[in-house]
Amino acid sequence: MNENLIAILEKQESLLRFSHVSYSVLHEIGERLRAKAESLGGAVYIQIRLSGFIVYALAMDGTTRNNALWAMRKANTAELSGRSSMHDGLVNRARGRTLRERGLDEENYTEEGGSFPIMLKSGVTIGSITVSGMKSEEDHQIIASVLSEYLGIEIPSVIM
Repeated sequence: MNENLIAILEKQESLLRFSHVSYSVLHEIGERLRAKAESLGGAVYIQIRLSGFIVYALAMDGTTRNNALWAMRKANTAELSGRSSMHDGLVNRARGRTLRERGLDEENYTEEGGSFPIMLKSGVTIGSITVSGMKSEEDHQIIASVLSEYLGIEIPSVIM
């Protein structure tokens, strides 16, 4: 198990929490994700869900329906586990547990990075922010970086 990487993910998840959330806040985060992806030269699909309801979605030029399907799988994983899809995947691979052994199917869940739970300061997960289109760790880190900037909190990066 990559304990250092898991520690970074745990730190991100413990810090990047909201005192309150609104549709306008999530829309602003979505627009910041779009701008960040453009600045990195990435083509991504962005999806933000609150209580299972899609409140923001954007497909950049160069993305396909496949990116939206990956986003759905990543978001399902983050919302179910209450941790980022990257964190969930790392922990379960280290334990030798497959999705199927966990009672989950690969059509609806994944162990790839790119979805971050929307968590309140209390630790309750109320939705997810998802990016699909770059490498797994890049999809994850773009979200963590934008949340860090929005919340004004410094965090470690998963990209070394």
